[in-house]
Amino acid sequence: MFWKSKEQDTEMRLTDEERKEKSFGSKVVDLSEEAIIKVKEYLKNDDKLKRLIRDAEEKTEQNKYKKGFVEETLDSLKSMCELIKAYVTGDYRNIPYKSLIVIIGSILYFVMPADSIPDVLVGLGFTDDAAVIAFAIKQVKDDLDKFIAWKSRKESIHQEGFKGGI
Repeated sequence: MFWKSKEQDTEMRLTDEERKEKSFGSKVVDLSEEAIIKVKEYLKNDDKLKRLIRDAEEKTEQNKYKKGFVEETLDSLKSMCELIKAYVTGDYRNIPYKSLIVIIGSILYFVMPADSIPDVLVGLGFTDDAAVIAFAIKQVKDDLDKFIAWKSRKESIHQEGFKGGI
């Protein structure tokens, strides 16, 4: 599994520098070494990253009628995908590298066919995907909020430009 969560007592054993490197809020988040390597492969290859986002968007579209926790999480996943697309095109780069790793790692988990609970199990299959995405969102909330605000300002400016010109 991609995620390992350690309690705060583990965080106390870390040096100040390690805590700064690993902490997101009050919990320490550890992606497995294998997951980090895989995420970095995607970060180095725009085509792989674009395919990953396309796969995530297709899987999100297939599940657009789900309600409750999964629906809310899928909406947030769409924002994460938009952030990564803007990152790939160079339009948005105001995001820490570690947040990119968490976001791409959670998207990879969502898209991967082999996870904790197979997606074919009706009613349960997307629960673990949604939980991983929700956990990631909690870790990168400030960065995701900044992106959403940036995108909103950009769209607002774009709309204002059309009002005067048409």
